Amino acid sequence: MTSQASLFGPAEVRDGRSPEGAVTVSELNEATRGTLEKRFGDLWVCGEVTNWTRSSVGHRYFSLRDQARDASVACVFFRGDAWRLPADPEDGMEVFVHGRPTLYARQGRFQLRVRAIEAAGEGLWRIAFERLRRQLAAEGMLDPERKRALPAFPRRVGVVTSSKGAALHDIITVLRRRAPWVEIVVRHCRVQGEGAADEVRAALQRLVEWSAGGLERELDAIILSRGGGSMEDLWCFNEETAVRAVAATPVPVICAIGHEVDVTLCELVADLRAPTPSAAAELAVPDVRSVRASLDATGQGLARGLRRLITRGSDRVEALAHRLPASAGYVRDVAELRLDTLAARLPAGLERALSRSRAQLAGLAAALDALSPLETVARGYAVATDLQDRRLTRIDHFRPSQRFRLRVQGGRVAATTDTVEPDTAGPDAPESEP
Repeated sequence: MTSQASLFGPAEVRDGRSPEGAVTVSELNEATRGTLEKRFGDLWVCGEVTNWTRSSVGHRYFSLRDQARDASVACVFFRGDAWRLPADPEDGMEVFVHGRPTLYARQGRFQLRVRAIEAAGEGLWRIAFERLRRQLAAEGMLDPERKRALPAFPRRVGVVTSSKGAALHDIITVLRRRAPWVEIVVRHCRVQGEGAADEVRAALQRLVEWSAGGLERELDAIILSRGGGSMEDLWCFNEETAVRAVAATPVPVICAIGHEVDVTLCELVADLRAPTPSAAAELAVPDVRSVRASLDATGQGLARGLRRLITRGSDRVEALAHRLPASAGYVRDVAELRLDTLAARLPAGLERALSRSRAQLAGLAAALDALSPLETVARGYAVATDLQDRRLTRIDHFRPSQRFRLRVQGGRVAATTDTVEPDTAGPDAPESEP
C-alpha cells in the first residue's frame, strides 16, 4: 500500500502547486483556519438567531442570519463561555455576537466561534429577569402577604455568603455591636460564577436542616448577602434555583445583594430586603442601647402618669369642697381621707413599677454577663488566649509547642501546647460564632 508521504512527496516541498507537491485536506483546512483567525481576529457581528439548539454537555449551536440579503453563518457557543448567558435567545431575535471567524478543520466548515451574545433593545439579562419575575408573580411568590415578620429579640441568626467577602465581616461586626447575646451561624457559598446558584440553594438547605436539630439550634432569621458587582456578577441571585430556595426557606430571610440600586429576584421573594449587608444586620437585631433607653423611658412615663392622677384627684377634691354646702363638710373629710390613703400608697406602687423595670434591665444585663469570658472563669472554667490576649476558641487556633495563657479565677497561667487532637465531628457541621 502506498503511504501518504510517498504519494504526496516530502512534506518540506509540498506547496500545492503540482501533483507531486499536493497538500492534504487537513493541511488545507488548518492553513485556512489560521489565515481566517489571523486576518479577522475577534469582531462583533449582528443578525437574527435561527435554529438555536443546546447539546447535552452545554454547548450551543445556531445560525446568524442576514435576512435582507438571505445570508447566514453557522455559530458555535461553547459551554465555557455560554454558561454566562442568562437566557437562550428566541428564533428571530436580533442579536449582537462577539466572536472569531474560523474553520472547523475536520469537516472544512466555516463558522463563527462565539464568545458573547447581546440582544438588541432591553438585552438578554433584562429579558430573562422579566420572564422569571412574571412567572413568580403568577405563582403568588411576590405577594406582600407572604412576607413574615422578624422576631423582636432573636437568639440565633444564620448568615449565607462567601467567607472570603467583605460582606461577612460587615454583618458579623454589626451583629456583635448591636446584640452581643446573638449566636451567629455561618454557611459559606460562592456568590458568583457558574454553579453559584446551586451553592446558594445548598447552603440554605443545610442551615434549615441544622436548625431543625432542636431548640438549642433553632434559627430566628437568615441573612443572604453579598457585596456589589456588575449584573453578571450578581446574576446567580436571579437564577430560578436560588430564588425558589429563598422562597421555600421556613425561616424568615433578609436579603441584601449588591448596592441599593441593584434589585435581584432573591430580594423580591425574601421576607425583607436591605440595601447593604450592614443594613441587613441592623434589621435582624435590636440595638441593646435602644432597649435600655426604652425601659428607662417606660419607667419615667409611668411615674409621670401616677403624678398626674394625684394632681387631678387633688384638684377635684378642692373643687367639690367649694361647691358643697357647709353641712356636707364630712364628705370633704372623707374625700381628703381617701386622697391621703392614695398618697400613702403611691410610693409603694411607684417602687413596684420601677422594680419591674429594673428587673427587665437586670435580665438583659445578666444575658450580657453570661457571654462574658470573666463570667465563664467565675464558673470554674478557664479561657485560653494567645500572648496578645486574643481568645483561642477552636482547634485550628492551636499548634504544637505554641505558648499561650489560661485565664482562671484569680489570675493567668502560662502554658504550652503538647499535642493538638481534633475531635471526630464531621466537616459539614456549621460554624458557630461565639
